[in-house]
Amino acid sequence: MTNKNIIILIIILVILAVGSFFLIRSNQVKNQEKINDDSQLLGADRDEHGCIPSAGYSWCEIKNKCLRIWEEECVDVTLGDQKVFCERDNGVWYSDDNTCEKNSLTKEECLAQDGVFVECASACRHNPKAEICTAQCVQTCTVPVVIGK
Repeated sequence: MTNKNIIILIIILVILAVGSFFLIRSNQVKNQEKINDDSQLLGADRDEHGCIPSAGYSWCEIKNKCLRIWEEECVDVTLGDQKVFCERDNGVWYSDDNTCEKNSLTKEECLAQDGVFVECASACRHNPKAEICTAQCVQTCTVPVVIGK
């Protein structure tokens, strides 16, 4: 081979190498743009209130905002609401100590509702100043009030 042919061959190889580099680089940029486009779709679902369900957000009517219920409860914690919801669930609301009792529940039912079960509570537990109190045990179940069911 002559020097002229070797120079032409080297030029062709350089052109092919540079062209291959730019072709590979162009494909990498396109792939990155595709990944970025796909990531824009995640969480793009919104409900009628603008909440993103795929991110765990749901609409809370009481608080008038989107929230994740495991981070913030959708409740309006006023004592009046607690009384209403306690009584709605067949409980008895005691405003002096802000408790809800469901004394018709068994121990298992009470604990299943995250309640505190007492095997032998005083019959006068809500009236400590009672002049006459019988010495009898009363089974009680004090349960947390669940608002918004």
